[in-house]
Amino acid sequence: MSRILVLNENRWEREIMQNVLASGLPAVEVLTAAGREEALHLLRDGSIDLFIADVPSFDLARSNMVSAAKQMAPDTPILITSVGKRMDIAAHVWRLGVQDYLLKPCRPSWLVAAAGALMRGASTAMDGREAQRRERYLRLTLEHMRAFRYKKCTDDAKEYLDSLYKDTDNMSIIRSSVVAFAEGLVRLGEPLGPSAQLKLAGSLERFKSRFDLQGRKYETFLAFEKLLDIIFATIDESRCYQVSDEQRVLNYIDRNIKGGISLDEAAEYANMSSCYFSKFFKKITGMNFITYVTDCKIEAAQKMLLDTDMPVINIAYELSYSETNYFSKAFKKKVGVTPTEYREGRLPEGVKASAG
Repeated sequence: MSRILVLNENRWEREIMQNVLASGLPAVEVLTAAGREEALHLLRDGSIDLFIADVPSFDLARSNMVSAAKQMAPDTPILITSVGKRMDIAAHVWRLGVQDYLLKPCRPSWLVAAAGALMRGASTAMDGREAQRRERYLRLTLEHMRAFRYKKCTDDAKEYLDSLYKDTDNMSIIRSSVVAFAEGLVRLGEPLGPSAQLKLAGSLERFKSRFDLQGRKYETFLAFEKLLDIIFATIDESRCYQVSDEQRVLNYIDRNIKGGISLDEAAEYANMSSCYFSKFFKKITGMNFITYVTDCKIEAAQKMLLDTDMPVINIAYELSYSETNYFSKAFKKKVGVTPTEYREGRLPEGVKASAG
């Protein structure tokens, strides 16, 4: 259901606009606000599809209110209602970057038509941008999938989510977009055969049924990661694809980082002695095994700290650290601050540029 927010200081006008819009537009919830702070509070959660603001005069306070609304919800179109001469109102509207305006008094049909057009236009524009972004990242993921690079694929999923959340706060857009991206990942796995498709379809349906998860960034990433894990597990098990030994080993390690994979386990998978595998791994990555695993864990921890409210002790547990203090020391050694300081944004200057 779409949501319209009406800001009007006059209670009588506010109620009339609410009734006109509710009766003239199907499947629309109309919220009202009597003042600036109430309106901005409602805009903050990103679930408003149209903001209609009555501006009796374009004084500094009201102009600042419109500017604050645009900054608070950049994807939400704004419709101004005001009194005065058309040329004067148009000049203010143009300066503030508002999408449309109506001169009062106006017919109810004009209000309904303007509101409907703005919501359709915003939805179409956002859908177009989002479809292009989604297809771009799916193409990139397909390229990395064909090169059998698991970590590159999960990095694509992370970047896609970061880009989506940076572009909009609208939860309805985010939910529909992440479901569409998950469906795209399932399509990428179609050449892997019916068994893989059955697993992918089951994982997808579980994600689609969890409306609560679709609005949480990290949980959504885990759903994407699960789909990619099914794809790469199938590739690994089938042995029908010409994957180099080096890439096959890296994929196995990257898929099992959070489970606390050990050097001996990785060496056993590669069918090598631990000593030989250690040399083999350093040759193909340029770093020793422990450093690689630790760096990957810290990278995962950074995402969890920023995208969830999970306690540090739980994050350490999720990453197979048996002691929180050891995890915190490893994190500080790598990042320069403790996990708590990182979450609170207290980053050294050299870290701030790369933390996003």
